[in-house]
Amino acid sequence: MIGRRTFLGQTLVIGALGLARRLWAQGAAFLRFRPLPAPVAVPLADMLAQWRSRQFVADAVTLDTAATPNQPIRITGMVVRTGAAGDNTPDRFQAVCLRCPHEGCEIEFVSDPARLPPEVVTEIGHPVTEPVYVCPCHNSTFTAETGERLAGPAPRGLYRFRVTKVSETAVEIGEVEEDLLLFV
Repeated sequence: MIGRRTFLGQTLVIGALGLARRLWAQGAAFLRFRPLPAPVAVPLADMLAQWRSRQFVADAVTLDTAATPNQPIRITGMVVRTGAAGDNTPDRFQAVCLRCPHEGCEIEFVSDPARLPPEVVTEIGHPVTEPVYVCPCHNSTFTAETGERLAGPAPRGLYRFRVTKVSETAVEIGEVEEDLLLFV
């Protein structure tokens, strides 16, 4: 028979571990970013309307703790204007890696949710009204607004880039999620 204090202590530890696991699995706001060796500039003229997207390629270097440490890599990404035209603050643009975290397939940007296959909408479980990313291999689906996972076998949301600056002429992508530099 265990005592009341031991039982309460174990319950609190198990609860804390469960909460930590859930936050990690959701890719909560605790993401760590690393600077890119050279920022990527996407012309602002290509991103004037909400939900406009533009593909880009970023150069990066794997972390020293990766399976292949300190290796130069190229990462294909997409930046999307999530806010209304005229609001050119960095938080109005989201950039993600175009590789699905499930098995590395290249994802597709679907700007018109009406074009989603019925089985994808069924798996999401509710009507989709905004653009999404879809992995054509296993139908993992992600929001265009944040890259968070909506449905499918992907274990997490999309790996993200950070938009660090928006000038009068360009959207600058200057950082990449650290976890991507481990698993490339």
